[in-house]
Amino acid sequence: MKYLLKFIKLPIRTKLILMEAYLMLSLAGLLLWAFKFKKIARLLGRSNRETAVSNVGIDPYLVRQVANAIRTMSPYTLRKSKCLVQAFAAKLMLRRRKQRSTLYLGVAKAEDKKMIAHAWLRCGKLYVTGGDGSITYAITGKFAS
Repeated sequence: MKYLLKFIKLPIRTKLILMEAYLMLSLAGLLLWAFKFKKIARLLGRSNRETAVSNVGIDPYLVRQVANAIRTMSPYTLRKSKCLVQAFAAKLMLRRRKQRSTLYLGVAKAEDKKMIAHAWLRCGKLYVTGGDGSITYAITGKFAS
């Protein structure tokens, strides 16, 4: 109840981006659950391509708004919104705002020798979701739009 009261007090623009983030997280989660990755990969952008690591043409304020909205709403989705769902949803939101981004997929070995995977999204020089995964994970895929 307290979260609902907090939400009601927010400015309308904040409410709208939070609702959009919730919808995009739900849509991304549903698509990733219902379809094989190959089928939805084209929604992520051009395979094996990266966007420029430059903030030219990027609106950092918009990117931060999207990042904050995704981070805020991901704990409240019906299905757990892990890194790939968050990166996918943020990519869709940024595409609507005409902001170029690259979604990365990576793998690493955990201490117990099991493979772990991670996804992250970069827009210009800013990491939108997942941090700079290239520090820990070997990049296995990238999708640019």
